[in-house]
Formats: sequence, structure tokens, C-alpha cells
Amino acid sequence: MIVTLKELNKFLPNKKLDLTVEKDINNLGYEVESITPLSDVKGVKFAKVINVYQNPNSKNLTVVELELANNKQITIQTNAKNAKIGCYTTAFVEGSSKGDIIFGSKKMAGIESQGMLSNFNELGFDISKLPFKEEDLMMLEQPLPLDIDPVEYFGLDDYIIDITTPANRSDANSYYVLARELAAYYDTEFKWFDWDNKKIINKYKTKISPSKHQADYLAFMECKTYKTNTNLLDMLFLAKHGVEAKNIWAVDISNLTLLYTGAPTHAYDKDKIGNKLTCRNYTGKVKILGDKEIEVNDTLAIFDENNLISLACVMGCSETAVKNDTTHIAFEIGVFDSKKVRHGAKEVKIDSASSIQGGRGVNAHILRFGMKYLQYKAFVDKHPFSNVIGLPKSRLGNSVLQNRKKLALYANTDLGGLKVFEDTEKKLKLIGFRMDKNRIVAPNYRKDIQTFEDVIEEYFRFYGYANFKPLATLLIPFKVDKRDISKSLLQAMGYKEVRTFTLDSILNNYLNPFGFENTIKLQTFVSKEREVIRNSIITSMLQVANYNTKRKIDKINIFEKGMINNNKYVIGLVTNIKGFAELKQDIVNYLKISNLVFVPFVDNEYIHPNVSAKIMFNNEMIGWIGKIHPRYAKDDLWVAEFKDIKLNNQLVFNEYDSSPLKSLDITFELGKKENIGNKIDEINSKYNVFAIEQIDKFVTDVCNKITIRITAESNIIDQINNQYN
Repeated sequence: MIVTLKELNKFLPNKKLDLTVEKDINNLGYEVESITPLSDVKGVKFAKVINVYQNPNSKNLTVVELELANNKQITIQTNAKNAKIGCYTTAFVEGSSKGDIIFGSKKMAGIESQGMLSNFNELGFDISKLPFKEEDLMMLEQPLPLDIDPVEYFGLDDYIIDITTPANRSDANSYYVLARELAAYYDTEFKWFDWDNKKIINKYKTKISPSKHQADYLAFMECKTYKTNTNLLDMLFLAKHGVEAKNIWAVDISNLTLLYTGAPTHAYDKDKIGNKLTCRNYTGKVKILGDKEIEVNDTLAIFDENNLISLACVMGCSETAVKNDTTHIAFEIGVFDSKKVRHGAKEVKIDSASSIQGGRGVNAHILRFGMKYLQYKAFVDKHPFSNVIGLPKSRLGNSVLQNRKKLALYANTDLGGLKVFEDTEKKLKLIGFRMDKNRIVAPNYRKDIQTFEDVIEEYFRFYGYANFKPLATLLIPFKVDKRDISKSLLQAMGYKEVRTFTLDSILNNYLNPFGFENTIKLQTFVSKEREVIRNSIITSMLQVANYNTKRKIDKINIFEKGMINNNKYVIGLVTNIKGFAELKQDIVNYLKISNLVFVPFVDNEYIHPNVSAKIMFNNEMIGWIGKIHPRYAKDDLWVAEFKDIKLNNQLVFNEYDSSPLKSLDITFELGKKENIGNKIDEINSKYNVFAIEQIDKFVTDVCNKITIRITAESNIIDQINNQYN
């Protein structure tokens, strides 16, 4: 949507708007894309042409004598050929400027030229949007006030504001709604056109008899014009908004109605249409404006008794179009299904401002606004008009149940804290909201208010999002969002990641090292190979190892992090490069748990009992390491499977002792079935030792003699020596 700063300010007479309005428009939920000055012109003057003649010393130059205010006369030469005595124009006189260019006097072919004559494009307007030729001078038969500054009269010191309106608010695509909301936001007077003036009455009764059929509403108004041309300032207003001015009153007023009220309006030559008008779907050929014949399919159209007269809200037909000599006009504003309007625009392959607005959805009250403006404009421009036929009745807007608790929740306050919204509620009432203890009624032109959350959005728009105090989040990002480097750690140890299916066949799901009581079977499955959730990740990884071995990839060193059984996540390692000790150390390094206990794994028929161990932590099995029993696996592979335990250990800093550590060798005589791990656990639980390692083992017929080396501080070594030696 395009609006201008000066036009917007007309409706807020007690508030001087400036470029800071951009922030306030954004606060109201719109999005200002750009604000650009219309013109960079200063010091220009209105002038009346009093004489025109050819420069006798040049075949290309025309001498134009001009009268300014206070009977001052100047002479300007030009290459243009359309200068005409008695017409009015605009001149860049001595001392005036356009941007960095300052105009002065210059002798040309023997005659002094005191500036430059202009057209509307030199003043900052897009000449392609005006009914004038770019190469011509501005030559207007309509008198211009010589004593008024053209910058003020034409509004050249204006700013063009390009705004994106909310997608669900077609009503906001108008001066009426934007100006009214800004007035409420500033708590200032909103002064609109005096369209409720009792003097605005119809002069005759229309003979049109509409039947809406497939339209939601279909309204018409007739108007008779004695002056078919458009007021110059109205045409310049349209050009500011990027709308082409036709200098045909009915057509240009239709576009003004859309800009001011958001109501797509169409004008017909009433003498070329009948009186019984209706709306229905049409398939076939149609000649649209510009005498272009196209074919449309299932498109919403307006018909009279005999023919199609327009495509609803999209495009008029050339046979019924208003032209320069049309004096009897029928204005139509309808409310149509927005999907059908968008379909019609696609069929025509042209997006007009009318079809875009109609495609967003127009309601009955926007239609009423449009008809009010048409009556007002016809009255101001002194064109007699008829009554409006098919006008929908004024109704209350959508209503929602009041919910103060929800408002307090969204505002992060309690019910008592809602007093901060007292001024906001006054502003909402200014734009048409009605509030009581049980219900809130939206303005009748607002079709987007459906739930109380929509009402809350209105509260926050007019309260101002900037007024909400920012609160620090309760979350601590560096603790919550800790980066997972588990895979990087395993890759640094030389393992390569593989990915396998969590689902497996019943036949291959033989391994259950963690002793899950239930195997999870799928009720429906794609194939027999994906029938159950695996109980061990190793069975899947062995298939990968076997596949690579068959492809002559002999060195296997892989890992996978995945799910087993009922959402249990484990890490699997398979290697033929590393041995038991290296694999064990990798597990300790990864988990960062030095007091893991490895005990023989002898109670599973699928696991090799002589080379395998359970991984215990706090008397709980967290994994295992070893080999698959040779009866079930041909490849000589070391495997490990363990849970990824995360310990939140607090770092404790002690005073640094620079004295060297000492070591002590102790030999324990154990029974044939005793495990040295029990002794190691006992020492670790009593003393703060640096390291314990087994250095020797001597087996006799009756016992096992195992020697361990303990490394610790000097006083700890003395205590251990006193107890065990």
C-alpha cells in the first residue's frame, strides 16, 4: 500500500507528522518498506503565458513571455512546441533549484532566457501516470493561483510511504483505517471526509435492480456528469500512489475510492448496460478493456439482461467501459468470494489493484465505506447521483468472550497489573471496539477478529511492544546447549562412523547382552528383515564388518551410536586393529570414568567366555567388551557395547603438592575363583591413589598369586604398606 505523509496528516489535524511516523506505523503491526521524498524542487513559480513567438535567430527555440505574481514578467526560451497563450504553467525561475542544480539567466540566440519551463516529470511526478506527454511543457487551461507556492499547491514537499499491510487485514489497505488507527495511537482527533453531511442526498432514484446470486453483496449507484474530466489535484494524487490517472472522472474516482476506503469499485457506461444486473460464473470468450479478446473458464462475472458486462472485481469489458464522452455512469461495488476473485485474475493473467484487494477479501462494511465516499465525492464535485441499491445493512462486528486471565498471562502480569491497559482500552474504543465485562465486540469492518488472542494482539499493538520490559531468560545457554562432541571423540580415536537399521530380523536378533526381558516386535512391518527392534547394536555392526570384509576391506575400525530395545541408546565399537587392552582404554577415555570395573562375562552363550568382560559401574552393568562366540561368528573381531553415561562431576581443586609420587608393589594370595578387582576396589575406597595396575600373576595348584603396583603420595603409600605388608 502506498500513502503520502501530507495526505495522512490531513486526517490528523492536531498532530504534525514527520518521518518518525515510520516507527509508529511499524508498532501498529504494519511494515514500512520505504519512505522517499516525492521531489527535490525548490523555488519554482506558477506563471501565465502572455506571448509566444519564434526566436528569429534560431529555428529550434521558442520565446515564451510569462506573467508571475504581482504582475512581474519574465522571458524563458524552450525547445518545446506546445506553449500556448493564456495557459498556465510552472517555471524554474532565477534562484530556484532541482537537487544540486540552481537555475539562472542565460542569453540564448540573442535573447535572455530567465530560467526553464517544466512539465510534471521535472517536478517529481511519474509522467507515465498522467495524461500528458513527456516531451511537452505543462500547459493548463485551468487557472493556477500565481501567488501560491507550487511546492505547497502540488504537495511537492511530500513523502511517499510504501507499507506492507498484514496479510489477514484487507481493511488496513486504506487511508481510512490507517489514519484512524494512527489517531487512536496518538490519542488525537481523527477528522475524516464529511460524508455524513445531511446535505449529501441523492437527486433521483436508480432504475437498476440487482440480484446478487453468487456474490455476497452487490451494490450500485448511478451518477450523471456534466464535466467528464478529473480535477488536476486528484490526478496528481493518483500519480503519487502509482495509479494511472485517465482524466476521466468516473474511472479516476473509482481508483480514489479504492485508495481511501479499500473498496474495489467499477464504473460502467450506464447507457450501455441494462437494469437487471446479477453475478454468476461464466465460461467463454470476453473482450476486456483495451479491446483484447480472451477466453475464461468458470470465472465470476457481472451480467445484465443480455450480456456479460464485467469480470467481477477483476476487469471491465470494452463494450461497457466509461470513456471521455460518457455522462451517465453506474458505479458497482461488490463483495465476492476471494478465491473466485483470485481465480478470475489468473484467468485474465492480469493483477490489478482491484483484483488484489478483492482477492484478499472485502466485507460488507468496506462496501458501505466505498459507497459513502462515492456519494461524498459526487456531491463535492457537483455531479447529481442516485440512491444506492443493494447496500447491505450495518451490523455489529465479530464478538469474542472476555478473558482477563488470558490477557494477564500473555502480558506476564496478574489481574491487578492489567491497569496498565486502561489507556490502551480507550484507544481501542476510538477505533470502534466495544467492551464490557463478558464480551468484546470488534469494529464492524474488522473480519480478522475471531478469537481472544486476536484481541490480545490489538491490546499489545496499541500499548506498544516497546513498553514491555525485557526479562532475562531463566535458561543458562552454556549449560543447556552444551555441544555434543561424542562422535568427534570416537573419530579422534581412529574409529569411522557407520549407520545401520534399528529394525532387524528375528533370526539376526540373537544377541541380548543386557538381558532385556521383552523383545519389541512390530505389529506391521515392511519385510521380515525389519521385524523387531534389535537388542544389541553389535549384530547390526557385524553385518557391516562382514560386508566390508567380502569387499577386501580387511582393516575394520568402526563405531555407531544408536538405539536398542525400548529407547535405550548405546555406543558400539567393532575392530580388528586394536586388541582388548586398547579397546578397554578407549572406553575409559571416552566415558572419563577411571573406576570402571571389568568382570568376566561367562553367562551368555553367544559371547566368548574366555576373552569377554562385563563393564560395571556402581554395581550396574553398563556394557560389555570381548568377542562373539566362535560358534556364531567367523570373523576375528573385538567388539564393545556400552551406555553413554554422562557424569556431572564437580571439579575440586586441592593445594598442589610438588613432591614426587611413590610406588608400592603388593602380592595378594587369592583363591582360584577370587578376583583381584575386589582388592583394588577396597584400596580405592579407603585411599586416594593415583593409579593401580596389575604387574604379575603366578598360578599354583591351590591359589593365584597376583602382584599389583600402587602409585600414590608418600603418606598414602606408608598407610597402605602398614595395612597390607
